[in-house]
Amino acid sequence: MEDFTTLTNEELKNRLAYLKEELQDVENERSFIFKQSGMHVSSSKISMQMEEFDTEIKRLKSQIDACCEAMTSGQA
Repeated sequence: MEDFTTLTNEELKNRLAYLKEELQDVENERSFIFKQSGMHVSSSKISMQMEEFDTEIKRLKSQIDACCEAMTSGQA
């Protein structure tokens, strides 16, 4: 996990914006892949992909929470 305590308030704001954008991208990609009905891919491969998306979403949300916490704790 990234150490947000060393970043300035401005750096935290920029990092938070980046993380939120990344989260939105991953969620959009997951949604797009999940809704594909014309693709002929095995269900196990789709299941693995969904797990990867879910893991990445969880990681990004955790980083967003940590970044917000660093911003509100006054450590920046």
